[in-house]
Amino acid sequence: MDQEIVKQKIAEWLQPLLEEKNLFLVDVRISMGRKIEVFADSDTGITIEECALISRLVESHLDGSGLVPDNYILDSSSPGMTNGLKVPRQYKKRIGRVLEVDKNDGTHIDGTLLEANDEQIKLQEIKAEIKKKDKKKGVKEEEPKEYVVKYNDIKKAVLQFKF
Repeated sequence: MDQEIVKQKIAEWLQPLLEEKNLFLVDVRISMGRKIEVFADSDTGITIEECALISRLVESHLDGSGLVPDNYILDSSSPGMTNGLKVPRQYKKRIGRVLEVDKNDGTHIDGTLLEANDEQIKLQEIKAEIKKKDKKKGVKEEEPKEYVVKYNDIKKAVLQFKF
């Protein structure tokens, strides 16, 4: 099984449904040679019914196609809170949220997402609070830095959650 061909075919098959339902494909993962995971989302979230539609459509094309083993496992869902952001539309819907971004060059940024377009994001660095004793000594808090990061420079970007 050529995983890239299967991923490409799934994206092609889903495109009309995704457009009709105002959804977007986030990722297709294939593991263990037979487990296929399809992650989709929308600007307002995705319903269980929409995930079921996606599963039925993909299954109808995969069954008997010869592209995957007969005993494949198919899951379709939203990307979830812990999976990294993959596509620009995911970033756009999360403007104002705090992200942890690891760049390909090893740089790590914790920042508030200020802007997102089709090529890049803009983050404002989250600074650790200056300790009270440092404030008494006259240590001034620096202005937070802003970073512009192109999507192809991002190794991983995940939402930060505070509980």
